Amino acid sequence: MNSVLETDAGIDAPPVSVDLTYKTCPQCGAPVRLLPVPSPDAVRGTLWSDGYLQSPDLPELPILGKCRACGAMGHLAELPEMAEPPPPAPGIDHTFAPLTLDDYAALLENLRDISLQFHAYLRIRFWQLNNHRRRSDNDPPPLSEVERDNLIELLNLLGDADADRLITAEILRQLQEFDAAESVLTGSFGDQVSPIAQRLRELVRDRRAELVKIYEHEPR
Repeated sequence: MNSVLETDAGIDAPPVSVDLTYKTCPQCGAPVRLLPVPSPDAVRGTLWSDGYLQSPDLPELPILGKCRACGAMGHLAELPEMAEPPPPAPGIDHTFAPLTLDDYAALLENLRDISLQFHAYLRIRFWQLNNHRRRSDNDPPPLSEVERDNLIELLNLLGDADADRLITAEILRQLQEFDAAESVLTGSFGDQVSPIAQRLRELVRDRRAELVKIYEHEPR
């Protein structure tokens, strides 16, 4: 079963017709409740150029979170599974608390505590969370020095997969490195992401560097 961290949005949700899965906080042993990932076909949403999907149907589903019992930060994939689920306890929240922007900043200053495979994810989340203030602002602020430094470091962590190339091109576009972004977008992309690549090509051609919506859609 594909599962993700449940956030506050799921506490009052109706019961799901699958067995719940729990993991364990490695610091205090508290149970961490997981829920199945919603089907993409059932999710409405707005996709932004930084890869963030804004949806009324989908709560924040980060793979990094904070234990509500002891405050320890951890990553979902590395938590040990709990063999026996805890007995039902109405009113007790067993979900990981989503990390704040300050939490992500603290982790970026102490990367040795996070496995290498999560460094790119951590920097992408920091980028997206900073961009939240720009999603509804008609006069968005420019990138701060901290944000620019984070994006430059992120470029060094990305590979040649389609998703990585799209992120690379978007970072270069937001840094106003339009020629470099155009070069990344020159090659072919898979059918699933080719419309996104085409939209980024148009933005690069027009020398536009601001955060934009790529598309809005209803569930199929």
